[in-house]
Amino acid sequence: MPDMLHRIGIKSSVDKVYPALSEASGLAGWWTKNVQASPKVGNINQLRFADRGFNDMKVVELVPGRLVKWQCVDGDKEWIGTELTFDRGEANGVTALPATRRLDALRRAVLFAQRGWEKPVEFMHDCSTQRATYLLSLKSRCETGRGTPYPDDINIA
Repeated sequence: MPDMLHRIGIKSSVDKVYPALSEASGLAGWWTKNVQASPKVGNINQLRFADRGFNDMKVVELVPGRLVKWQCVDGDKEWIGTELTFDRGEANGVTALPATRRLDALRRAVLFAQRGWEKPVEFMHDCSTQRATYLLSLKSRCETGRGTPYPDDINIA
């Protein structure tokens, strides 16, 4: 099964990044303004995109300051069953750096994955590009206080 993977450097504290990934007000600041979410394992987070559909994400795991893991339980049929993670604790992609720079880079990066796609269809590629724009919005939100959540996002269609 193919996976969607992204890494974004964010020069901001965990105190800003983790709530942006796990709380309704945080997600509304960079992903979609129409969101109902709670940082509680078992909760179903609802993300709405009017003309682009919706996704309901079950909160599977939370490690404060480090990891947010969801499973899509409703929405786009290609998404259902996929697992989304936002992780600040892995070393993938920065292991070639010297140890001190590697640790500093980890503190500033979010690794996003959406795993378990059935096959690499065009919709997956579209979602990957759109996800990159949302991760840039997350970066901006955490670094400057201003993101570009849907419907103010970059529409790549």
